Amino acid sequence: MVNAAAVSRYMSNLSHNTNSNYELANLLTRLADDLETFGTPFAKRWNEFTPFERRVILQCKEKMENERSNAYT
Repeated sequence: MVNAAAVSRYMSNLSHNTNSNYELANLLTRLADDLETFGTPFAKRWNEFTPFERRVILQCKEKMENERSNAYT
């Protein structure tokens, strides 16, 4: 299982690989910034993310987990 900070770093790295899709890069960067402090007292809570943002975060988390599991096999 991965934590929010790890997904945040992964999303930051993904944002650098988006080439000229600046809208996606900005979305990934903004979500990564919000996730970096996830779980701290004054951070954004899970229910404060929009359904679209939650879907993007979960897809990135799943992609990260798949890449990790493929690296170990």
